[in-house]
Amino acid sequence: MTKSLGWGFWLTFIIGFAWSLYRTLSNQGWILDDELAHFLISKDVWTSPDQLWHTWSRPGRNLLQFIPAYFGLEAARLWTLTLSAVAVWLTGLEAKRLEMPALWILPLLIWFQWWFPELSYPVLTQGPFLLVWIAGVFFAVRDQHVRAAICWGYLGLIRHEGIALSALWGLWVIFSEQGFARHLIYGRFRESAAAFPRALVLGFWTILPMALMNLFTWLANGTIPFAMFFDSEPTDHYGSGPLWLYSQHLMTGVGLPIALLMLLGLFWRGWKLRWDLVLYATYPAYLIMHSIIFWKGLFASGGYYHFIMPMAPWAGLLALRGLNRLTDRFGQKPLYLILPLTVWGGLAMLQQQFMVQDSHIKGLPEKKATIKPICPPMEFGRFATGLKEASDWVRENVTDQKWLTHHAAASYFLHDFQDGEKVDPWGGVQENGPDTWEPYSPANLPPGTVLIWDTQYSVDFHGFTLEALEKAHWHQAAQYTHDTVRIFIKE
Repeated sequence: MTKSLGWGFWLTFIIGFAWSLYRTLSNQGWILDDELAHFLISKDVWTSPDQLWHTWSRPGRNLLQFIPAYFGLEAARLWTLTLSAVAVWLTGLEAKRLEMPALWILPLLIWFQWWFPELSYPVLTQGPFLLVWIAGVFFAVRDQHVRAAICWGYLGLIRHEGIALSALWGLWVIFSEQGFARHLIYGRFRESAAAFPRALVLGFWTILPMALMNLFTWLANGTIPFAMFFDSEPTDHYGSGPLWLYSQHLMTGVGLPIALLMLLGLFWRGWKLRWDLVLYATYPAYLIMHSIIFWKGLFASGGYYHFIMPMAPWAGLLALRGLNRLTDRFGQKPLYLILPLTVWGGLAMLQQQFMVQDSHIKGLPEKKATIKPICPPMEFGRFATGLKEASDWVRENVTDQKWLTHHAAASYFLHDFQDGEKVDPWGGVQENGPDTWEPYSPANLPPGTVLIWDTQYSVDFHGFTLEALEKAHWHQAAQYTHDTVRIFIKE
């Protein structure tokens, strides 16, 4: 199976993998603060097993990443990059099955998408979701339906919107040639009844991962994650936006050359109706779903582009179809222009260069982007430096006090710090007896508590505003990075 892809495929695969590997090993920063939080939760599984079922950190992601997390952030990143590489390989096997010419080009059309080198390795949900999704397609079209059902059911454990993809998989099953719903439409009632048990079996395997996750989470902390789908109130903090935003994210995420090839591949005539291709409709359905969620301000979407990065295999396959149609029409000449532009776009990652700035932090002076022909490794930004310096202050000055931080980076820098008693920023205190619980606030923390305050999470998520701190008699002991990071001590 591996040899069938040809040496050209593996040559370009290695080139693309090497570029992502270089960025994995050379980036000093992180693309999202969430990566550090996910990593720390996965690492804490080894001392607090109940963390495996941490709802925000996604148990499906945790199960795939907690073992390498034991060995550190870099090990977890390398493992995630390996998961992404397997997804590229499976996409290649799918292109082979679909009898697509020029397989050697496909790795370039995935590895060198503008978002792929920077989202293929972080300890986030994107890499695992990317792999399990394409694996679900891979097994389904090869009639390995139980394996496919487990994959489609597992998606909801990695990202909540995977539940919708599981439902679409269910529709694919019941309307397939062996599906009871198709027989029912044509009035074949006996055949429909005979096919119904198959749907029940595959439904069981699809639902099983979600059922087990909810059971184990309930046993671990008394919560049922599935209940969140019945409480989808619009959000003010994350906001909403135009319906077309995620289409724009897709175009700039894959990069303009690949986006044009995708459009050619999608709209160029010659499509033949094939039931196996219907499963690929889950990719545009996923895009539509995210567009509507953000448009309506549901589920704390925020309109973040990285949510749709797992669409990369579909984008690569469509782009290859578009390129093959061009070469069928105009010969090999389009390759001489398109492939260099594609590779350069994946090296420059223009969207990434514009996006990864630390000037958006409230209080930091504006820092203009300097665009390079090849995207340099992410630097250790000014804000991160301030958090590191504040963490060093805690190491040097905290002995037996309580200490609190709201930023995942500070928690990362202080992960092995044993002195004092760390306060859980999401926890609470009991003020008036065992039945009264209040979130931690500047007023109810005990005197002597040390706080690493930052202008992002301390204010926006926890209400530790400067006014609240002053009112509750906290005094400032140190400040860093244009006062965006400070040390406060409760009097």
